Amino acid sequence: MYFHGCNYPWSTDGTTVFYGLDFGANVWGSHLGVSTRRTAIRHDFAEMAALGFTVVRWFLFCDGRAGIVYDERGMPIGPDAHLFADLDAALEIAGAVGIGIDLVLFDHRWMFSGVRETLPDPVTGDLLDVRLPEGRAHVFLNEDGRDALFEGLVVPLVHRYGPAGLRADLAPHVFAYEFMNEPDFVIEEWERDLSPHVARPLPFSIMATLIARLSETVHAHSSALTTLGGARLHNLWAWDDETLGLDLLQVHSYAAQTPGGEDDVVGVPVADLGVSRPVVLGEFGGYPVDDVLAFAAESGYAGAWPWSFSGTDSYGPLPREALQRFAARYPRVVNARAGVLGFEP
Repeated sequence: MYFHGCNYPWSTDGTTVFYGLDFGANVWGSHLGVSTRRTAIRHDFAEMAALGFTVVRWFLFCDGRAGIVYDERGMPIGPDAHLFADLDAALEIAGAVGIGIDLVLFDHRWMFSGVRETLPDPVTGDLLDVRLPEGRAHVFLNEDGRDALFEGLVVPLVHRYGPAGLRADLAPHVFAYEFMNEPDFVIEEWERDLSPHVARPLPFSIMATLIARLSETVHAHSSALTTLGGARLHNLWAWDDETLGLDLLQVHSYAAQTPGGEDDVVGVPVADLGVSRPVVLGEFGGYPVDDVLAFAAESGYAGAWPWSFSGTDSYGPLPREALQRFAARYPRVVNARAGVLGFEP
């Protein structure tokens, strides 16, 4: 099976980059989520469908700045009042044009020093803009935090969009749940990859427990797949462990970082990767898009998802002509709306 997708990690209006702001109210007290910007998001999805995409990879909670209610210890209590309205809107929009969403629950920046938060001044009660010196690492490192995260947030989310959930009608539009984007950079034992921005890294055993817990929850209450946004080819073997329960593996590759090196997966057939599960090139950039898409389709990959439709960094926006050529060459794997241009609000 081949899934033709792209990265839509966050939306943008051309001025504001809505990293971590697409779902729920944010720590600064405003709400800029999908349900407040439906027309713009519908326009983006109509264009992605016209380019042939059937899957969109979209970041949900990112570094924890929106969509989550926390207690006085910084532990998650549950979803905020706007989270599900924004998710409902996103899935409705995606489903209307034949696109499934890969929901990336957390970004590795969740663990970064300097994550922004607002806290009440103990004297005046005024909200102060602060930076967390250890990010939100305490949530993952603490058993109570992990339980709160799943029981208050993750399980209700998965249930809502499962076959027996409140919005079971939207279940077909959730393609996958992904625990974290590029966890390679926060794992304690992986010193060669560990980011200097992570003050309290996560032991692999805890990361594995979190991933397995998500897989168990999804497989019990949803028809969606589970995946993980692995950043480094040399770590791919670790995510292939049966106990993690992943349905799809990912590896990310950027030409400027890995030109011809050990982590340059482009040119390496799936059969040579030494893993048992389907593999998606979950992010790629800096290569000719035509070449990578054709390579992936012909070399056993389950998809190759370019970075990014949002086009807010040096790798975007996506080359429309290359995608149109791929759609013409591989009509069976692209969106039925491929080539259908135009948008009506």
